[in-house]
Amino acid sequence: MNFDGSVGLACPFCGSKAFFSDEDFKGNEKFRKMVLQHYKAEAEKKDMDYSTDHLWTCTGRDSYTMQNGQMLNIEYMKKYERQGLLFYIAKESVVYIFDERSGAEVFLNKLKSLVFPAADAKLHRSFPELKMEIVLSDDKSALVFIRRPNCYPAEMFAPWESVHLAWVISRMENICCALRYSELEYGDVAPDSVFINPFTHEGMLFGDWRKVKALKGNADLKALRKTAVILAENTREPEEMYRFLNSEPASDAYSDFEKWDTVIEKGFGGHNFRTMFPENRR
Repeated sequence: MNFDGSVGLACPFCGSKAFFSDEDFKGNEKFRKMVLQHYKAEAEKKDMDYSTDHLWTCTGRDSYTMQNGQMLNIEYMKKYERQGLLFYIAKESVVYIFDERSGAEVFLNKLKSLVFPAADAKLHRSFPELKMEIVLSDDKSALVFIRRPNCYPAEMFAPWESVHLAWVISRMENICCALRYSELEYGDVAPDSVFINPFTHEGMLFGDWRKVKALKGNADLKALRKTAVILAENTREPEEMYRFLNSEPASDAYSDFEKWDTVIEKGFGGHNFRTMFPENRR
């Protein structure tokens, strides 16, 4: 029997009905909540299952002395450098090392200036989530952020075929809209700062958050186009994408995303999920 709108049960075959007693209804509600909690826990467990991350491999190790005298050992796959900081792709983290503690403070304060629409429960996943802050010797500081399984800088998968580059651009456009909602200009959209999960098509924005400032123009949208061109295997097909990447961005991210959505519909035949690794479907 199936639930109907009157908090009862109805048979889809014969139409017979039955109703819960107050005690049965309360018991069912309790059971339903337990089931939902179970499914949520299973989903979160799968979301952080690093055994699925077959792309990651250790290529180097760096060590730093913490303020308490113990060592912070980082096993990493890639290491990037910005002025006054290094950031590492570790197995379960993205680790930033700042030459000065003040740089870490600026980084975190800029990150905290993000705001999200109340109705969007997943948008925060597109931005760094802090795990811990560590004080190092010599006035250095470390910030450790979550790196979800299979999430890597977009440049690591370059060159991108157009059908896959399309959803990378979509993720970047979506992130720019989130920045627009917060009235922020990021200032470091680049092939190594935009992280992508090729299996789920999620995107995250790492890079240098110290560059963030109040939004005044469309610099991030210009950087988005430049980044896409660098990543692309072929920027000329489809023609709609070529025209978009070589066009002047709209005045704001919302309008620019509308322009890009037209490219998706006319150039790619709509929003179609195309996995990059069909032999490794999860």
